[in-house]
Amino acid sequence: MKHGVTKMKNTKILILTLSALSLGLSGCANVPSDAGQHPDDPYEGFNRNMHAFNVMLDDVALRPVTKGYRWVTPQIAQDGVSNAIDNLGEVNNTLNNVLQGKVDQGITSAFRFLLNSTIGVFGLLDVASWVGMERAPEDFGQTLGVWGVPEGPYLELPLLGPSGARDIFKWPVQTATNPITYVTWDEWGWSAAYAAVDAVDARSRMMDAGLDDMRANVVDEYVAVRDAYRQSRRMAVADGQIDEDAQLNSLTPLSFDDEEAEEDGGKPAEMEKEK
Repeated sequence: MKHGVTKMKNTKILILTLSALSLGLSGCANVPSDAGQHPDDPYEGFNRNMHAFNVMLDDVALRPVTKGYRWVTPQIAQDGVSNAIDNLGEVNNTLNNVLQGKVDQGITSAFRFLLNSTIGVFGLLDVASWVGMERAPEDFGQTLGVWGVPEGPYLELPLLGPSGARDIFKWPVQTATNPITYVTWDEWGWSAAYAAVDAVDARSRMMDAGLDDMRANVVDEYVAVRDAYRQSRRMAVADGQIDEDAQLNSLTPLSFDDEEAEEDGGKPAEMEKEK
C-alpha cells in the first residue's frame, strides 16, 4: 500500500511539474490577439502554450525515439506490440460498450480479450480478428457523450495531448480497466516502462496515419489538431452518423494577415515555403 501511495504522489508531482513548465512557454507559443473567442475553445491561450510544450517534447524526445524504434524493430514485432496494447484495452471496450447499450459488441470485446490473451499469446497475435471478431473501441468519454453529457471546452493536456472537459474522465476509467495497472501497481519502474512503450507505439501509429506530413503542410497546426480532434470525437460518439453540414460548420475558417497575403500573392507564407 505504501508503494501505491508513493506512486500516486509521484504521478501528481509529475503532472504539476509539466503543467508549470507548459505555462513557462507562453512566450514561445503563437497566441493570436483574439484567442478564446472560439465557442469550443475559451482557454485557447493556455491550450496553445500547452500545445507548444507538447510539440517541443515530441520534437526533442518522442519522435526521435519512435523513429529509432521503427528503424531497429522488425514490422512483425511492431505489430505484436500494437496488438498486445490493443488487447489490454479490450476490458475497457467491453465495459463501455455495455454502458452504451451495445451489449453484443461488449460480449465480442470480452471474447476478443479471452481469445487473444490465450491462443494469441498475451495479445501478441490478433487471433480474434482472424476469425471475424472485429474490434469495437469505446471509451468513457464516448459513453458520457452517448448519455448526453456535453463535450465541454477543448483542452490540451501535458503529454496526453488533445482532450476536452468530458473526455478527461476517460483516463481514470481507462487506467482502472487496464490489467497492466494491477500487475505493475507496486512497481513504478515497470509502470513507467509500459507508459513509454505505449507512447512510442501510439506515436508510431500517428506516423503511419500521416501526422508529420499534416504538421508540415497546415497553416496553423494548433487549429488543425483542435478541429480534427473535435470532429473525430463527435463522429466516435455518434458512431459515424453525423450531419456533414454540421461538421463543415464546426471547422475554423482560416484568416491571413493582409500584408502577408499581399507579399505572397494571396497565399500564406507557410504554403510558399513548401514550394
